[in-house]
Amino acid sequence: MTIAVCDDSPLDREAIILLLHNYFSDKSISYEIIEFQNGANLLYEIDAKKHFDLIFLDTYMKNLPGIDTARRLRKIGYGGDIVFAAESSGFALEGYEVGASAYLLKPHSKEKFFAAMDRILERRRVDTYNIIRRGNIICIPYNEILYIESNNSKCTVHRTDEREYVVYKRLGEIEEELSDRRFLRCHQSYIVNMSFIVRADKEFVLSTGDVILIRQRSLNEIKREYFNYINERGGNVGDTGKLCP
Repeated sequence: MTIAVCDDSPLDREAIILLLHNYFSDKSISYEIIEFQNGANLLYEIDAKKHFDLIFLDTYMKNLPGIDTARRLRKIGYGGDIVFAAESSGFALEGYEVGASAYLLKPHSKEKFFAAMDRILERRRVDTYNIIRRGNIICIPYNEILYIESNNSKCTVHRTDEREYVVYKRLGEIEEELSDRRFLRCHQSYIVNMSFIVRADKEFVLSTGDVILIRQRSLNEIKREYFNYINERGGNVGDTGKLCP
């Protein structure tokens, strides 16, 4: 889990980081914390494809306040969790408008901080695929899994930020673990996240340009499954690009 702590006060950043260290000390979850003293630097890193699962934002930063930073984050497509750290509840409504996961008042209460983290992690576990690596748990949100590729007895999970994870399981086992409608077993070697498909012909083309093979003997059935998924989402074929029936 990669966490950004963005606050122009070194002492306030230190307080959040200490609480995070205490929170994760007894949990088998790998984590990384990166500090930012202003929103502009944070936005630059995200624009450069740096991924963060969770971002802490101070509401009263100079030049670019936390609320404005959050609005820009959502505008550029950041879909992770945002937690505001504030000296008052004055921006609570704005926090709700940008989909904040929590709004915490300074000085931080350990109990409220830990409770907020519990809610965030619990929600992430519901919609994540978890990989155990060196005794730690890597939680990959479903909406960040592009596709899973099989190679004999191991599989590679491809993530939207271009990270890849090798899992020593057969694809059929992973298929059973991915209890979500968006994932389609379209080939003996591939499971695809249908949310990222932009073209369906004799193969699937993803928004990233990746090409996913379709089992040809079941071509029409697999494509029909994809079109049904699009309809269930309330969209239509045109919403995902030019599709070939």
